[in-house]
Amino acid sequence: MSQNQPHSPLVIEAAEPGLFVFKGALNAHVPKRVWEAFAKLPRGKIKLDLSSLAELDLNGAAQLLWLKNRLRASGFSVEFTEPPNNLRPIWQLAETALGTPAKMETQPAFFERMGRFHTHAWAEVLAMTAFLGELLSHVFEVMIRPWRLRWGSTLFLVEQSVINALPVTALVSFLVGLILAFQSAMFMRLFGVDIFVADLVGLALIRELGTLLTAIVLTGRSGSAFSAELGAMKANQEIDAFVTMGLSPSRDLVLPRVMALTMATPFLTVLADFAGLLGGNVVMVTLGHPISVFWVELSSHIDISDVSTGLFKAFVFGFTVAAIGCQRGLAAGSGPTAVGQATTLGVVTNIIVLALLDSLFAILFYVLDW
Repeated sequence: MSQNQPHSPLVIEAAEPGLFVFKGALNAHVPKRVWEAFAKLPRGKIKLDLSSLAELDLNGAAQLLWLKNRLRASGFSVEFTEPPNNLRPIWQLAETALGTPAKMETQPAFFERMGRFHTHAWAEVLAMTAFLGELLSHVFEVMIRPWRLRWGSTLFLVEQSVINALPVTALVSFLVGLILAFQSAMFMRLFGVDIFVADLVGLALIRELGTLLTAIVLTGRSGSAFSAELGAMKANQEIDAFVTMGLSPSRDLVLPRVMALTMATPFLTVLADFAGLLGGNVVMVTLGHPISVFWVELSSHIDISDVSTGLFKAFVFGFTVAAIGCQRGLAAGSGPTAVGQATTLGVVTNIIVLALLDSLFAILFYVLDW
């Protein structure tokens, strides 16, 4: 059907306006100027008759299909008359491989992207609201019937959350307290009031930073672990097995994790506050103040309202970190990347929600003068 050398050169006859008859050999030896001549034709309907071809190879068929796509892109209407029976297998093979051009992915318009974003965001809000409502119903049920909670798993998770997270939380808080005290002391020494470094560090850590740092550490450690664990169970269809057996994933899997982190976060926050205050005390000692001066000054300006504020936020932040981590894990899809995506979304969502909650608490406590 095809040879290395053509039997006869390609001849294109214009039988009538818009009809072109191909004769001879259509192969790699066809010069480029033959195809360029078609681009100069007036736009309209073009019919290419291949029934008189004597030779055809894949290269020639590819050139003709390229011409068709180019003409159609320029506004022409192109039709073909199939080649002789002995050349049709080659033509059909070329059409199958090259006849349908790949569709170019177009970037959605701005308003379309905004619409998709808001639709997706609203769906996420509804899913998280439904999950929160179901979770709170289980929490209230446990408050009425404490024996419904899986206490063995819960206490194990409390131990894991406090003991294993203590070193990194204490280290971060110590360094933050040290940096905060050092930076503020550099300025306060200019006015001879460096004794108030103890008050600044104490209030900042006990009311804000200690709780927030603990929550962020737990987000990266425990919250991400919850997302990964439940995401892997969802990807492996273990969650579906739970539902099939009549068990509730939110009650049997999520509730112990949420209760454990809610109970563990206040204890960890107290330890983080103490570590941060030690960092501030180190700076005060280097400035020439006795150790006792720092704690006396701190106790004279820190009262129970400051401590209760930090502990209240610790309860809320602990619940938030665990709930969002578990929700993202249960919402994971299937496939090898589902667990990683669920973990990433859990951490990012937690950090954003923690920042929003901390801002709302700051405004609320300011209005209430607490």
